[in-house]
Amino acid sequence: MKRILVVDDEPELLEVLREHFEGRYEVETALSGAAAIERFVRQRPDLGFLDINMPGASGLEVLKLLRQTDQKIPVILVTANAENAIAAECIRQGAFGYVPKPFNLMYMDHMAAAATEQTGPRRR
Repeated sequence: MKRILVVDDEPELLEVLREHFEGRYEVETALSGAAAIERFVRQRPDLGFLDINMPGASGLEVLKLLRQTDQKIPVILVTANAENAIAAECIRQGAFGYVPKPFNLMYMDHMAAAATEQTGPRRR
């Protein structure tokens, strides 16, 4: 079963996404950029969903650090800011894709499937 890491500073949103993805993926969550980096390095998920607007380190800052660790793990950035410039910056920084809030769970399923299929099986 593939592993995903979901990062957001809203605990209620993390719970909704955990419940949504459980059963199809092993789901790990983090409430901050620092926790995301620790879990990313320790567990090497197959996919990350990363909120852009978080206190402390922003999602883009976390993405840059994650890319220094492993460029192959796809990261999908999630944000309430639907500006095209933000989406373009996410892609320039190495994100697999971008999901605006409020998000559609079916679209997130599609993005997760596309990202994990692209990377294929991971060696542990």
